[in-house]
Amino acid sequence: FSMYPNLEAEKSRTRTTDKELAEASCMSVRTLYSKLTGEREFTIAEAWLICAYLEKKSGRAQSLKHLFNIN
Repeated sequence: FSMYPNLEAEKSRTRTTDKELAEASCMSVRTLYSKLTGEREFTIAEAWLICAYLEKKSGRAQSLKHLFNIN
């Protein structure tokens, strides 16, 4: 279960693995998983790295607000 359905959807659209996303955001897969499930929180720097990686991979602008469900 992920706390970030929009991020999961974008991962799926871009065929991005958890391993790729973890490497792009300078963390282990286990740490990424704990953040995706809400056990731990993403730092703003990690969120920006993920956003930038998905922008590069998709060729489309990504929004932190959208990916991380920020109101």
